[in-house]
Amino acid sequence: MPQTSLPYSDLTLVEALETFRKQHGLNEKYRGMREEAQMHFERHDMVHVLFGLDTSLRQEAMADGWTIFGTDISWKDIREFYDLPEEKEVVSEIGWWTVTKAFISGVPDFVRIAWRSRRLRKKWSWSDNADYRDRKLAEIRREFGIVPAMRA
Repeated sequence: MPQTSLPYSDLTLVEALETFRKQHGLNEKYRGMREEAQMHFERHDMVHVLFGLDTSLRQEAMADGWTIFGTDISWKDIREFYDLPEEKEVVSEIGWWTVTKAFISGVPDFVRIAWRSRRLRKKWSWSDNADYRDRKLAEIRREFGIVPAMRA
């Protein structure tokens, strides 16, 4: 399947983020967040958009896998993200047990993601990606070697 037929491919990264958030009802959720939390959730949403993932629980776990293996995120950034009150609130809404089960059942996906991430031309920059905001998603995927073919 050509990359341009994948979700949001003909949009810029900013347009794709806006579309993703609108389609998944995230605009209202983010509106009341502190700026630091909005920044972290935007970076997380970029991973969803770049790797073609929706917001189902399984694909949320897959987004975490792609974040770990397909970006240059640091352990400090991961800790900061999970320490955010807004992130803790999201996890509480879903339920800790549900999140734990999703993580455990996602282990096979994490193994596939780790293997597939080795084929990326380069890792996505978690925090230094402003130059990509106005570029077409298909172009970004080509540059990084991202093939968002993993579906639930």
